[in-house]
Amino acid sequence: MSPESSRGRGLVTVERVAVWGLAALAVAGLVALVVGPGADLRTSAPSVTIDGEFDAETGTVTLTHAGGDRLTETSTHALELVVTDADRNRSTTLTWAEADQLPVESGDTIVLDDPGVDSDDDGSYLDGDVSVGFFLDSADTVAVRWTGRPLGAPGERTTTLGTVRLGNATG
Repeated sequence: MSPESSRGRGLVTVERVAVWGLAALAVAGLVALVVGPGADLRTSAPSVTIDGEFDAETGTVTLTHAGGDRLTETSTHALELVVTDADRNRSTTLTWAEADQLPVESGDTIVLDDPGVDSDDDGSYLDGDVSVGFFLDSADTVAVRWTGRPLGAPGERTTTLGTVRLGNATG
C-alpha cells in the first residue's frame, strides 16, 4: 500500500463534513416533527372561541365564531349545535356547517330560533338559520361540536369547541 492511498482514506474533507452535517440536520428535523411541539399542533382539534347571545323576546340565540382557528373543509367534516332543553333534560342536534359549507371563520354567525315567536311577522315561526323544536329559555345550553380529522391524526375526532348557557351573554 502506498503512503498516498493510506493518507487519502483518513483525510476528513469538507465534502464529508458537509454530508454528515446535512444528514444530522435531516434526522434532527424528523425527530422534531415527530416528538416536538409541532406534533401537538398537527393532531389536535381546532381552538375556537364561541360567543353567544340569547334574545328571550325573539326566542333566538346568535352564535359567533369569535376567534381562533379557521374551520376548513380540509380537516372539518361537520360543525354541529347540540341544544339541551334544561327543563326536560333532552338534547337535539342541528347542523351549523358541513364540509361543503365551509370555511367557518372569525366573525361568522348562525342564528338559532325556537318555534314560539314569529319575530319578523311573516307568518312563519322559523326565523333563524336553524330552528329547534322546543321553546328556549335561560337555563338551556348550546354546545358547538366539531367533527373532523386534524392533519396527522390517525382518525376522526369529535370535540366541543364551546358551550353557551342562554342565561349568560357569552359562554
